[in-house]
Amino acid sequence: MSERLAIAAPTLRSWDRRHGIGPSLRTRGNHRRYTELDIRRVLLMSRLTAQGVPAQSAADSVLAMDSGAIAERLDGDRGSAAPGEGDGLGRLPGEPGEPGEPGVGGARAGEVEGSEQDATDLVEAIVGAARALDPRTMALLYRQVMRRRDVGRAWVEVFAPALRRVGDLWEEGRLGVQSEHLTSELLQSELRAVVRANRLRVAGLPVVLASADDEQHHLPLLALEAELACHGVASLFLGPRVPSDALVSALRESQPRAVFLWASLARPQAEPFWRDLEIIDWPLEVVIGGPGWPDGIAAPEGPVTVTRAADFGAAVTALVPRPGASVG
Repeated sequence: MSERLAIAAPTLRSWDRRHGIGPSLRTRGNHRRYTELDIRRVLLMSRLTAQGVPAQSAADSVLAMDSGAIAERLDGDRGSAAPGEGDGLGRLPGEPGEPGEPGVGGARAGEVEGSEQDATDLVEAIVGAARALDPRTMALLYRQVMRRRDVGRAWVEVFAPALRRVGDLWEEGRLGVQSEHLTSELLQSELRAVVRANRLRVAGLPVVLASADDEQHHLPLLALEAELACHGVASLFLGPRVPSDALVSALRESQPRAVFLWASLARPQAEPFWRDLEIIDWPLEVVIGGPGWPDGIAAPEGPVTVTRAADFGAAVTALVPRPGASVG
């Protein structure tokens, strides 16, 4: 089996003994044999550990999947190997490539094509770390994601799907609230670390980032703050549940060129914030994001413009100054 899978025999024995990833069939002579499902589990375990996922978290993720889910993960790479190479499932992401290909974090040949599968595996690994309440592994996974992707791609492809998955499992009663809190708290720490690392790059008047009143979700704002910092854009992060009058007061004091307002909960068509903006007497772009905003919001009269950002990338585009534009 070691030769067939190109995995060292001591590694196979270790995965079996320590993590339960091994042969499950016993013959009459009490010999252990790998079933096809066992082989696929080993292959997926190999791929996850090759990506840098710690063995225990990789095993937790693999053992939590049924045969169909495992087959789907592996078959996503089918066809990436040349005819006659390997076992027909393709080279595992993270394994050494051809001579001259960049290492981890580089633009390796085929990286774009494999990014979707890689993201799915990373989401499952984060969920596994949440299930095991393993903060060290989760932090390592978050950092690995941001080494290979910019913050925007990391948020869209991995972090947001992982948060949704953990939230769904909590609602189904399959994860405790402690797992959900750990997932979000550690992600906050990693995103803020990105902001701190780029402090010396930011310049100009800050963009104000806030959530609507009664809106508790603010991780999208943190991801946006981190991405803006990477672009050298300063931000004033006000966080969740900002009352309308407090937000307008902050705008008058800081006089930013733009404000981003997040809402995931449904907002009324007419609310005080839009009327309160009528006192603004300088050019201000209000960028709104999230599924909570109704259609047909009209900008108040005066120098205020309202832009709806359809996704994370559109929000970044709206808030990053165009080349040559004044940032104050």
